[in-house]
Amino acid sequence: MKKLIFCCLVVLMGSCKDKEDDVEPEIDYAPEYVGSFGTVVVDGPTSTKNDWVITATGKNKLSIYYTRDIHIGIAGTEVDILQEYNLIDVKTTKDSFTINETVDVKQSNNKPLKHTVTGIATKVVNSSGVPQLNTNIKLADPTSGNSSYEGYLEFKKK
Repeated sequence: MKKLIFCCLVVLMGSCKDKEDDVEPEIDYAPEYVGSFGTVVVDGPTSTKNDWVITATGKNKLSIYYTRDIHIGIAGTEVDILQEYNLIDVKTTKDSFTINETVDVKQSNNKPLKHTVTGIATKVVNSSGVPQLNTNIKLADPTSGNSSYEGYLEFKKK
């Protein structure tokens, strides 16, 4: 009889197991964003080729190598500058990722520049069936907050 009561007690305790132990593991969305993306913006005499090379660096964490190749036509002459941004702490979710970093920008003219880069990129598939990342991005001086660029960009997968 004692064995029967003990067995019933064990079964009862097992059925009263705490449901919090069955927590689902967090899904890693970072690999879904990996790849090369690009877009070109033309604004009068200025054109800017923007490229992102995205790599996964951890669970729901990305690194983006962002280049801006700027071409300006001014009064009969042309000026070109290449800017390189290394964004290393980009957080992902299922449908988007968030950029909020202050970085030293490497420029082809070797002049020092520091920018705060902020934006949220949303993952979509365009009407042609090509994956793209739509973002409102802002590049600003970290001390004054003055924006050197702010706009909507559509980065298409290469």
